[in-house]
Amino acid sequence: MFQNNPLLSQLKQQIRENKPRVEGTVKANEKGFGFLECDKKSYFIAPPAMKKVMHGDKIKAVIETNGDKENAEPEALVEPMLSRFIAKVRFNKDKKLQLAVDHPNIKNLILANKANTIDEALQEGDWVVAELQKHPLRDDRTFFAQVTQFICRADDNFAPWWVTLARHQQPRTPVAGLDSYTLEQTLSRHDLTDLDFVTIDAASTQDMDDALYIETSDNGWKLWVAIADPTAYIPLDSQIELDARQRCFTNYLPGFNIPMLPRELSDELCSLMPQQKRPALVCTIETDRNGEITAEPHFVAAWIESKAKLDYDEVSDLLEQVENHWQPSDEKIAQQIALLHQFALARIAWRKTHALLFKERPDYSFELAQDGKVQAIHAKHRRIANQIVEEAMIIANTSAARYLDQHAKCGIFNTHSGFDSKFLPAAHDFLLATLANDDNRSELESRYAVEQLRTLDGYCQMRHDIEQYDFSFLEMRLRRFLTFAEFKAEAAPHFGLGLPAYATWTSPIRKYSDMVNHRIIKQCLLHESAVKPADEILARLQEARRQNRLVERDIADWLYALYFAPMVEQNPIFSGEIQDVSRGGLRVQLLENGASLFVPISTLHDKKDEINVNSDELALYIQDQKAYQIGDQVQVKLSEVNVVTRSLIGNMVS
Repeated sequence: MFQNNPLLSQLKQQIRENKPRVEGTVKANEKGFGFLECDKKSYFIAPPAMKKVMHGDKIKAVIETNGDKENAEPEALVEPMLSRFIAKVRFNKDKKLQLAVDHPNIKNLILANKANTIDEALQEGDWVVAELQKHPLRDDRTFFAQVTQFICRADDNFAPWWVTLARHQQPRTPVAGLDSYTLEQTLSRHDLTDLDFVTIDAASTQDMDDALYIETSDNGWKLWVAIADPTAYIPLDSQIELDARQRCFTNYLPGFNIPMLPRELSDELCSLMPQQKRPALVCTIETDRNGEITAEPHFVAAWIESKAKLDYDEVSDLLEQVENHWQPSDEKIAQQIALLHQFALARIAWRKTHALLFKERPDYSFELAQDGKVQAIHAKHRRIANQIVEEAMIIANTSAARYLDQHAKCGIFNTHSGFDSKFLPAAHDFLLATLANDDNRSELESRYAVEQLRTLDGYCQMRHDIEQYDFSFLEMRLRRFLTFAEFKAEAAPHFGLGLPAYATWTSPIRKYSDMVNHRIIKQCLLHESAVKPADEILARLQEARRQNRLVERDIADWLYALYFAPMVEQNPIFSGEIQDVSRGGLRVQLLENGASLFVPISTLHDKKDEINVNSDELALYIQDQKAYQIGDQVQVKLSEVNVVTRSLIGNMVS
């Protein structure tokens, strides 16, 4: 008799409307239920209700109370977890297309169709890009998606590359080139082909964009830094320019690179190959014997000819006197190497005193077979030849910043303002808590005052101070208080380098920002008004740099997982350094190969209530005793590899 009763329906509606509502993010559990995580509380979502939502969805929910239990009943979608996503192709028993989302917490199989623009016949396990079309809380009873892009087949050994590039919407092919290129003739070029320029690169490098020549002077050195000149071949309104502006960087991936410019420019026409006459932008820098710059930098457009392509390892073997080391065949080249070595040592000493040096950390490289499988992983330490080039590039970029600020009042400057302003008080407190005692507290209160740490001099002084302590721990802890590096159109300090201004122009084949600075330097040489870089260019550079780092990280994580998966049964032991301490466990970087391994907190002690994580110290205490903190050197044993989530799990070795 109550069926279809309008009064009863109205009463039910009123009761529902009076129930509390919350907004939060869905967190799925592998057992089928979930939780709605709100600002201050978590609500249970029952398995039937979880069929309406997905891990990561932001939703509004009605809170249903049953006794002392509160359940969240999804009501409306605020923001879906998925829009564009990566997935693997699946087919159900009725041969209907389904998609398995490439996300560790999303187990839903989503029904899908294929866009008409895709020619490939999809097969089980293929990698694809899809767009979510329907959501149960929005417009249908079920999830539904459309495949919009085919990435690669399931058995493609290069899937880690292609899938990761697709995920971050990065191209997998070089910029399209032209049938021919014309050299612009606006600038007159000095003929410097008689100077004994040399390049120092890895043996496999093709896109050589910097060459060096050095002479002694009465009180020091005179260094010529010659940089490839791709803007001489690329009109400002060309498609190549537009494509480079979008990409912003050459993508250096394990095994190969994806250049920002057409290969015939980056690897041939602009590359500073030996015994080839090339257009270049050249900066002349004068210093004293201590490496201090003694004159204004001088820029010219020029022709140069590299006299030798030198290899990092061979030059390092020579200077480090490795047994049976390589010898240059030309005495002039030997002289250049010797002078560049002396100059680099002076500059390193100068920067150690007047600026900041990098902490020495190795780079890790994957050795790949032709089919893309990882054969080995190598730790590559920065040797003396790498430092020679690094010091030359740093002084050249410092000189460019000075030149651009003085002559153009603009450019693209690489800046870093040190501690994030909102973390400055915390950095001050941490330094005092860690370093101060009764004897020096008054001095350090002033030395590390917030206003002092806000300045370049104060920041550099602090960094020099902490070198005498447990530098690894202090450096890693203070890193959490730092702001991000930025691109700016006006000169500003780079706290990370300890320099008042820094503007890169030494890699125009690989970085769009350097192409922009080349154009501005040329405007100055032509006595034209410099065109200030647009905010849109700076924003795109920032985003592209972030995307490239994510691509590099994601491919590396995948390759590490594939490489270590066959080793799990042997439970290999590695030395590592703790990079992070959280309530979930410890993140450890393996020193031998650079892989990141996670140690669950449950494996560290059998009584959970005796474990405490100090988030200020980034340390883990067991029974009120500090057991681990960031920067600690530890031994870990590999116990599990999950290739699907690209993660390594391990245990501490006592």
